[in-house]
Amino acid sequence: MSRQTPTFLWLTGHVRNVGDSMLRRPLADLYRGVGPIRVWSGAPASGYAAGLRISEDESAPSFRAWAWEFTIAALRGRPTFAFNAGEFGVTKAYFFGLVALAPALILARAKGSRIIWAGAGVKNRRKYFMWPFDALAKAAADLRWRDVTSTPLMGRGRTMPDWGFGIGPGGESAPALDAVDPTSRHKIAVSLRGDRREPSEEWLDAVDRLARRLDREIVCIVQVQDDDALMRRVADRLGAELVGWGDGNHWAQEQRVREAYSRSVLALSDRLHGLVIAATEGAIPLGWCEATTVKVTNHFEVIGAVDVGPGDSSVVELIDTLDDARVDELSAASTARVREARARVDAVREELAAAELR
Repeated sequence: MSRQTPTFLWLTGHVRNVGDSMLRRPLADLYRGVGPIRVWSGAPASGYAAGLRISEDESAPSFRAWAWEFTIAALRGRPTFAFNAGEFGVTKAYFFGLVALAPALILARAKGSRIIWAGAGVKNRRKYFMWPFDALAKAAADLRWRDVTSTPLMGRGRTMPDWGFGIGPGGESAPALDAVDPTSRHKIAVSLRGDRREPSEEWLDAVDRLARRLDREIVCIVQVQDDDALMRRVADRLGAELVGWGDGNHWAQEQRVREAYSRSVLALSDRLHGLVIAATEGAIPLGWCEATTVKVTNHFEVIGAVDVGPGDSSVVELIDTLDDARVDELSAASTARVREARARVDAVREELAAAELR
């Protein structure tokens, strides 16, 4: 049994960031499984849309066209509306877009449509501009946040792991890895943000010592186009393999990124979804970088991985504590947490799909 009324999904993201399309893809896959979908991606027929794995027939050519289709669907039936996953901050596009949709959303809700806001994280509240989003959160039949700080900020909602934990190795819907043999992995992955201060020589020396201590080679990985220049410099400094930015096709780049992480015993990154992808490919995710923010800690705390963030410790000292025994311990713990996170995401998927078919 499947629905005939389309589900309308708002799935915009950063067109130069593979993590943004990756984390939203499970929502498109979920609702495609119960009926037709209509997606506003913000960048139709782009490399970002390729990362969502949506077809041309599923993608709306413009926000206006998508909003009009939703309005017509709300007049005729009870379409489900799923608001964006990922990091949420008040922008003009979000604010005015949601205000424009408000009449159709009110009508749809009055007729029994489900409003879903699942897998998002609220960055901060902006005075005078939060009212459309507070109203959306209040109207949502299912409201779930991917971090430990959004519920207090919004005053309602449950937590769930990031949607990225619902993806298996290779970026497909394969199950999470049952076990990882750290000795079979011969790389240490490094992926750093290009929009923050460059890593110090002290940190780079610690990474170099780690590679020699563990007898591994370093691979520098780019999942965001804006990081490419920095990672080329880091790869040159460390004498490392480089997986650089490709032609902008997110799906193709994600495959390259995942393949590199699948060869890595651990990943050092200040990018949240670099760590999420690494973890689902069996690498130990470690945010032990000088530019890592509390965002990493707040998201990994949801799956019980409080050691991913550096906390108040020196990142150099943390890296220097890693030896083979500690790597084995962290690998086993990470694999277990990823399996549990996957089970929790699968439970959310099943619950949302079942609600559509009732």
